[in-house]
Amino acid sequence: MRRRLRAGVVAIAAAAIIGFGTTLPAEAFEPVPGQGEAPAVTVSPTAPGGPGSEQPLPAEPTTEAPIPAGPEAPTTDSPMPSPPPPLPTAPTEHQPDPDPEPDPLAPPGDPVEPDPTIPPLHAALTDITPFAPGAHRLAGADRYETAVAISQRFAPVVPVLYVATGADFPDALTAAAAAAHQGGPLLLTRADALPVVVREEIGRLAPARIVVAGGEAVVGSAVYDELATMTPSISRVGGSDRFETAELLIAGAFTASTQAFVATSRDFPDALAASAAAGRLDAPVFLVDGLSGSVRPSTVAALRNLGVQTVRIAGSTGAVGAAVGQQFALNGFTVMRHQGVDRYLTAAAINEAVFGGVVSLSSAFITTGSGFADALAGAALAGGIGAPLYLTRSECIPHVVSVALNERAPAARVVLGGTNVVSDAVEQGTACAMVWAKPAVGRITGAFGPRAPICTPGGCSQSFHRGIDLGTGCGAPIYAASGGRVTSAGWLGTYGNWVKIAHGSGIDTGYAHLANGGILVRVGQLLRAGQQVGWSGATGAATGCHLHFEVYQGGVQIDPAPFMALRGIRLG
Repeated sequence: MRRRLRAGVVAIAAAAIIGFGTTLPAEAFEPVPGQGEAPAVTVSPTAPGGPGSEQPLPAEPTTEAPIPAGPEAPTTDSPMPSPPPPLPTAPTEHQPDPDPEPDPLAPPGDPVEPDPTIPPLHAALTDITPFAPGAHRLAGADRYETAVAISQRFAPVVPVLYVATGADFPDALTAAAAAAHQGGPLLLTRADALPVVVREEIGRLAPARIVVAGGEAVVGSAVYDELATMTPSISRVGGSDRFETAELLIAGAFTASTQAFVATSRDFPDALAASAAAGRLDAPVFLVDGLSGSVRPSTVAALRNLGVQTVRIAGSTGAVGAAVGQQFALNGFTVMRHQGVDRYLTAAAINEAVFGGVVSLSSAFITTGSGFADALAGAALAGGIGAPLYLTRSECIPHVVSVALNERAPAARVVLGGTNVVSDAVEQGTACAMVWAKPAVGRITGAFGPRAPICTPGGCSQSFHRGIDLGTGCGAPIYAASGGRVTSAGWLGTYGNWVKIAHGSGIDTGYAHLANGGILVRVGQLLRAGQQVGWSGATGAATGCHLHFEVYQGGVQIDPAPFMALRGIRLG
């Protein structure tokens, strides 16, 4: 069912940015080759006037492992790329090892261009009060009151109301997408008693129908009987387990859909963002046991009954295993996977995939990534108005999420939950400190500044070297110097295989001469500081394997050594 905003629609402020410019002190660490995606925070310098900020990553051992063997031959770069030769062919033998969840090396399924399968934003049939430009908070004394505060955006006489337990998340996650599709809110209840504040809100909503999500073990008969006195129509939808309950909820709410989200039932973060995004697509959210390696036949049958063609997996292979994705593909579905290296970047990746083509975004929701209670009802509201739901830390917005939010520039930002779970700093738009990481291990073999031109079969350099060369040897891991979005990933003339990352605040970094087949990221992907972007090589105008590392400030290449030193990273 389509949703309609209440009369007096608020005009969207052009490129509205709320409360940004506040950041926490910068943090720095040196990635350890072969240690995965969470290198240790080793230094905590503050760079006066430095760009952006981010929360430090969890600590790990800081002993550096030796880099793969390879020559530190003289190196050559050309900062002025020549016309590109044909793209490099077969990958080298240096391929990434499979990682546990999250899988940082698998390319995301996010479309970079607007996805033609996503319908345009639509007018709706349910009255929902729009948010004025600026920052808002929907909160109550507990999860039940918070759900009521969210529900109060709906005008009375809703077509349907979904009620689910507030003690657990699986039933409510699927119910949120169903509620968004049918134009109604989601409220939470205790198993044995309907909270007074919830009863009062149901009286105000005057729902034409109530759907109770879950069996008597999660929403007891006494609660059901009380709800039955408050509506002309009520039904209970509960299966033998959370998977069957989800399938039954979907069957009762959807008659057809070309797309569906799939998320793990073992944890909540990925499914929260998926539930809101599903509302944008008018799509259901199915739950799977992501680590089982198989898909229930009833889930496949339910997808086929709806006419689903595309299955969107929310989360990495650590959450929903590769075998599950393969099962969907073998059953004839087109499979897309939306993932990040953590729950915050996974939510951002889902939003990029679904909302990336939206020119003017009226609202975006922000909720804690450490708990599900406040966001359950919020996912139904976000889906109801076609808005994304982002996850945040309590004390600040993760830097990369902040970058994504700034790019989307929603006119209104809506925080879900009280200040004990999402701080005032988040409401004001404070980004976490930007983390900086060493891009590669190796001595400096070429400094920034003037030098004699050098020619190789791959081209000639200019007389000014606009970056720093690090003698990594061949096949060494190359890391993102900080979190941000990939803006270039491919062949770039004498730079060879090249990756460029925008970090926000006018800062970009570049990584040249990566090995053939050694680029591990794609344009549009959101990265965390220290996440591996590729393997070192000698493509383009290079005489030996190395990393040519560049830093841009305001679009101008600057000396990376002092810039990184101010942020606690010593190159070389």
